[in-house]
This record gives sequence, C-alpha cells and structure tokens, in this order.
Amino acid sequence: MAKTKKDKLALKDRYVKDVKKAKAIIIVKPSKLTPNEANDFRMNIFDFDANFNIVKNTIFKLALAEAQYPEIKELENGEHAALFLSEDIVSPSKSLKKFIDATTSKDGSTKIEIVSGILDGVLLTKEQVSELADMPDFKGSISMILGILDNAMSGVVNVLEDPTRSFATILDLAFKE
Repeated sequence: MAKTKKDKLALKDRYVKDVKKAKAIIIVKPSKLTPNEANDFRMNIFDFDANFNIVKNTIFKLALAEAQYPEIKELENGEHAALFLSEDIVSPSKSLKKFIDATTSKDGSTKIEIVSGILDGVLLTKEQVSELADMPDFKGSISMILGILDNAMSGVVNVLEDPTRSFATILDLAFKE
C-alpha cells in the first residue's frame, strides 16, 4: 500500500530524530535478507543501544539533508538499511561484521553489504566503516590505556629509585675496600 504524504512526513521526522541522536550511521545493502535474520541481528545489537531499520531511500536522503549531514550517493537505487549507533560505535560494528560473515554463503555471495557510513557528520567509505569493527571496544580501550599508564608509572618509579640505589651501591663498595 502506498504511503500518504502524512505518512512520508512522519517517517522523515522519525529518520531525522534517529540521525540526530546517532553518533554514527552505517548504511548497508541487504540482499535476500529474511525477516528472521534481520530480527536476530536487531536482538544482537539491542544491548548496545543501536537501531537497525530498512529505509526508504528518497525520504532518508531528505532526512540527512534536513539534519545537515552529507549526502550519500549510493542511496540512488535498490533497497538499503541503516544501522544507527549511539555512544558505543565499535561493538555494534563488530556485531555487523559477524552478521555479514554468518550470512555469507559458501559461494561467496553475501546477504548484506556495507555501502557507506557517517561518523560525527563526516562521510565514511565502506573500507573505513569496516575498520570500525577492527578497533578495540570500550573495555579493550580501557585496558590498553591502563597498560600504557602502568608502564609509564613503572618507568617513573625506576627513575626515582635509581639515585637511592646508586648511592647505596657506592656506599657498599666504599666500605668493602
């Protein structure tokens, strides 16, 4: 059933709200994706406060323009979906990558393909979007930072202990002779 103008305006307003709320948006092209597979993916990303929706291309392009985001030229034809990411952009990206791998058939055809993305208002290529999944998640980033701080603090402690240790060694050598 065709959408009325009122329905289209409501949909555009919902897209604008989702776009403005999202820290990042990943645009994908689903091909022969079943509703059950899409719902499974939605359940996987639910805990990350991410949202996955099939979008109407023209209305979504209008919503991006209204939200003052760059135009995505790949939205010209075919079916597309948008993954709206909140604060945690890495974990849902990793889930998307796992989902793509899980839905890839033995002959190499994929049911879902990354097209483009937007991060903090900047247009990303599909390669840059794929790199998001390779980044460490929040817990991994914290552990890396703590490791760096631990190494730095150990170096400071060694530098501070070194003069005392050197003085004790000199005194020990002086009294041995």
